[in-house]
Amino acid sequence: MAVASGEHGVEGDEVVLELPAQAEYGRIARITASNLALRLGFSFTDIEDLRIAIDEMIILLLRPEGKAGAIRICFRVGVDRLGIDAVTTAGQDQPWSDQGATARFDEIVTDLVDEHSMEGDGRTVHMAKLFSA
Repeated sequence: MAVASGEHGVEGDEVVLELPAQAEYGRIARITASNLALRLGFSFTDIEDLRIAIDEMIILLLRPEGKAGAIRICFRVGVDRLGIDAVTTAGQDQPWSDQGATARFDEIVTDLVDEHSMEGDGRTVHMAKLFSA
C-alpha cells in the first residue's frame, strides 16, 4: 500500500470503502475523511470543509428510486493532498441525470475543496483537498 514516505503521511496510501448506498452510511465516509485529513495535518477548518464536501458527495451519489446498490470511495493520501474518488451503482435501473443535484453539488463543493469533477451524469465524483500549512 505505501509507496514512499511523505512529510505529512505516507504518500501512496489508499483507503477504500464500499458502503451501501443509504444515507445512514455517509457518516463512515465523513469519519474516514476526517481522520485521514487529521493525520495529514490539515487545519480544523479544512477538515470541516472536507466533511461538508463528503456529505454533498454522498447526497449526489444516493438515489432513492431504483436499485439500492453501493458507493465505493477511494481515499488517496499524497504528500500535499487527500484525493477522493467515488462511484455509485445505486439506481442503475433508472435514468440518472439530475441537473439540480449536480448543480447543487458543484455550487457547494467549489469553495470547499481544491479540485472536483463529475462524470457519468454524477455517478462518478473526484475531489481533492490540498494540504496548506
